[in-house]
Amino acid sequence: MGANQLTVSRGTKRSIVKALLSVALTLAVTSVVFLINNVNPIIAFIYLFQGAFGDINLLSETLIRMTPILIVSLGLAVSFKCKIWNIGAEGQLYIGAMLGTIVAIGIGGGFLSLVAALVIGAIGGLLWAAGPALMKVKLGINEVITTFLMNFVGIYLVQWMISYPFRSPDTYFPESAAIPSSSALAVILPGTRLHMGVALALALVPVVYFLLERTTFGFKVKVVGENPEAARYGGMAIGKTIFVSLIFSGLLAGLAGITEVMGIQFRVRGSLSPGYGFTGIVVALLGNNNPLGVALASLFLAAIMNGSSTLAWTMNIPMGIVDLMQGLLFIFVLASEPLVRLLERRGVLKL
Repeated sequence: MGANQLTVSRGTKRSIVKALLSVALTLAVTSVVFLINNVNPIIAFIYLFQGAFGDINLLSETLIRMTPILIVSLGLAVSFKCKIWNIGAEGQLYIGAMLGTIVAIGIGGGFLSLVAALVIGAIGGLLWAAGPALMKVKLGINEVITTFLMNFVGIYLVQWMISYPFRSPDTYFPESAAIPSSSALAVILPGTRLHMGVALALALVPVVYFLLERTTFGFKVKVVGENPEAARYGGMAIGKTIFVSLIFSGLLAGLAGITEVMGIQFRVRGSLSPGYGFTGIVVALLGNNNPLGVALASLFLAAIMNGSSTLAWTMNIPMGIVDLMQGLLFIFVLASEPLVRLLERRGVLKL
């Protein structure tokens, strides 16, 4: 192996430093909050870690939590790489979950039901993203506004569907009927709830990496995102690249939704997602839109979400600490680039 192959690029170093800086500042500010509330931050973080990775069951639950976050954020990484800000993954996730569940119940179980539900769930998310994508490409409407507003339309539409036409005939609660047990994702670790969706999410990491780094489409995504004028001068179809990158992120958001149904919840409820679509935004940015970085960031956020239960129970800390840490992380990720430049000017960092 040549020496050049071992060289880490300046951009990669910069991305790693920005991610570490964001996490460090988040933990530092969270520690101050703990101290204000007379909580030892070191003990608090130990409980947080134990709650996420303390035994095989806790570890499996953290991986289960990571699954929808990872799938959503991989899709968002592609659109963000193209500088297309899809804020509507939450709505796309719900639509994908609903359509996939309808198909699974309609077919009635078995392997065909499982595959068809996953495919239709993913297509549902794609179609829900297609509207904002068309408005962006054809009319120049800002995708941040359209995708964000489509969240509410999608979530309320699904809530209406499970309250009326697709309400469970068994429970009469505002939830869909349960999918057939034979079409659920198989458990891969006996004694836990760890299901095949985890393997699916991890398998998508190299797929998305290959898509971004080894295909013409990935090259176009990066060029359009970094320098649209150069892309236009080079004859690239900018509108088509934007459209495909946005609907691809919707496709994975829809897949995340139906995976959550078929692996864990087995029916669609109004509380299907605790905000996986929004968490995916933080994860994609923290991972610098790199699939491997996104995978690590997904595990980190999932660990915080699951570990906080143990933390809240043992130290009497409100569960809102998770929202606080996510919010801080988002702020510091956005601020990391100017912070790194400041540290470079002061001679603290040399990248």
